[in-house]
Amino acid sequence: MTQSPPGSPPSQAPPGQRRVDASMSLLNNLMAHPLDEGYAVAARSRRPQGHKPKRSHRIILVIALLFLGFLLAVAASQNYRSAPEAEKQRKELIARINQADGRLNDLRGRQTKLADEVRGLQAGGLSNTSEGAALQQKLDDLELQTGAVAATGPGLKAVVDDAKDSDDKQGRLLDVDLQQLVNGLWTSGAEAISVNGHRLTSLTAIRGAGTAITVDYSSLTPPYTVLAIGDTATMPARFAQSSGGQWVQYLVSNFQIRMTITTEDSLLVPADSTIALRYAKVGPR
Repeated sequence: MTQSPPGSPPSQAPPGQRRVDASMSLLNNLMAHPLDEGYAVAARSRRPQGHKPKRSHRIILVIALLFLGFLLAVAASQNYRSAPEAEKQRKELIARINQADGRLNDLRGRQTKLADEVRGLQAGGLSNTSEGAALQQKLDDLELQTGAVAATGPGLKAVVDDAKDSDDKQGRLLDVDLQQLVNGLWTSGAEAISVNGHRLTSLTAIRGAGTAITVDYSSLTPPYTVLAIGDTATMPARFAQSSGGQWVQYLVSNFQIRMTITTEDSLLVPADSTIALRYAKVGPR
């Protein structure tokens, strides 16, 4: 039999029941009330205030969306109003470019005429002596090789064009394709080549500018007509065997690039108007 400590009332239990230990009473209280009453009171006091930030956030979000929609509407309205003006400016710019190209072509034609006049006066002055005639012959050969004068004779005429489906990027000719074609003609024995009337020299560049191909810094439009003066008896076969000819044939077979090659008895390859003879020097004999 156990005794209570001095000064504490004895624990009593109803008759027929087992006395409950004080430690078990504490555990039962924790199980029944896991949250302290102070936390519960604080949570109930904050609950009405917790809804206000969420509601204000929604209001701010709605205002921001309305403001964004207003900005988009204003931007769309401005674009719609400025579209006719932009199209007008685009057409004016295109017209100015065409006028500049026309003036440039006129100046090149005038330059060619003056160069021919100077060349005729030069030939007349050198033909008075045998040494002058020999020098003139050398000048004629050099000018022909450099592209300073026009060239005539038999050769090949190649016309290449994009595929019929012009929207397909793989069916469009690129600058590298035209370069391969021209290199194939050079290796097959061509003496003078022009593309759409532009003489090719050692200073001529074939490049791409967006979807256009430029030759000698002039934009060309398909189809591209390539004239090559040379021996018509050997050039066709040599071109077909060259890497350039095989490259173009691959484009024709796989990407529907259109090309026709014919032999011509007489072709005219114009001179490069940008090339002019600056000086001549007689070498050692």
